[in-house]
This record gives sequence, structure tokens and C-alpha cells, in this order.
Amino acid sequence: MKKVVWKWTMDYEKEETWLNEMSAKGFAFVRVSLLGRYTFTESAPGEYVYRMEYLKRGVHHPESQQYLRFMAETGAECVFSQSRYVYFRKRAEKGKFEIYSDIESRMAHYKRIGSVFLLFGILEVCIGIFHLLIFLTEDGFFSDLFLFGYFCMFSALFLHFWNRLRKKIKNLEKERGAWA
Repeated sequence: MKKVVWKWTMDYEKEETWLNEMSAKGFAFVRVSLLGRYTFTESAPGEYVYRMEYLKRGVHHPESQQYLRFMAETGAECVFSQSRYVYFRKRAEKGKFEIYSDIESRMAHYKRIGSVFLLFGILEVCIGIFHLLIFLTEDGFFSDLFLFGYFCMFSALFLHFWNRLRKKIKNLEKERGAWA
């Protein structure tokens, strides 16, 4: 049986936790659309453990392909990929499944994701300012003011998630310093 769930999140850790909760209920993740349409199939409860990763390069890049082969050798299956996001799963019976074994790799992962949030946040600000400038000219329409607000809202959202990741990186740096 196939199950479809609509859910939208920008926090990969919450998404990963949710996928593992769905697995515990007997639903194996299959795919997700950009609009947040998750597809699952029935499975044994807790059969899989899911992890997500944002790769350095696109999935079809030779470096990424080599990494995906390495992950397959460890027993992790690439269930779905979208651009640079990869969804892995591993049978729970094979033991603990972690992708990031050290602080440095976790920090690098947060930085990769954070750079995307920062880029989109800045881009949204620029587009918003463009619409504000159009509104302020004689030819401006109220819709341009609405679009300014719309882009500013999304900019704030992207920058909020970037800031959360920045704080996680700072905390990991402190943790790394405590171990030094």
C-alpha cells in the first residue's frame, strides 16, 4: 500500500527525525516532491533508519557518484536524491547508522546547507528591493509592494534558518575547543 503525506519543512534534522518516526510506524520513505509531497510504502515497523545529506556537488558529479558507491558498500541505500540532497536508509538490524562521525564533518555539512540558505536569503532581499523600487516609481503598482513584502518574508525565513545553522556551527566549534 502507498501512503502520501503533505509536509513542508526546511529543517533537515526535523525532516530526518520525522522520516524515522514514519519508519517506526511501518512506512518506508520512497520520494518527496519540491512541494512537500512525501510518498511511503508499507514496511515492517522500524525496518529502516534514515539519514539525509547535502552533497558538495550534484548527484551526477563523479565525486558524488564515488561517495554514493562508498555509502552503498557500508550498507546504506540511496533511496532518493534531489539536486544535492540525498536520502539514505539502512536496515535497522545492521546497527547504528550515522553519517557524521566527527565534529568537523558535521560542521562542514551545516556550512554547505547554510550557504544555500544565505544565498537564497540575499537573493530574496535583492528581488524584494527591486519590487520596492518599481513601486516607488510613478509606474509602480500595489502588486509590486505586495511582492516586496512577499520576498522580504521569504528572505527572513531563509536567513532565520541560516542563523540557526550558524549557531549550531558555533556550538560545535566550542565543543571542539573543549576537547582540544
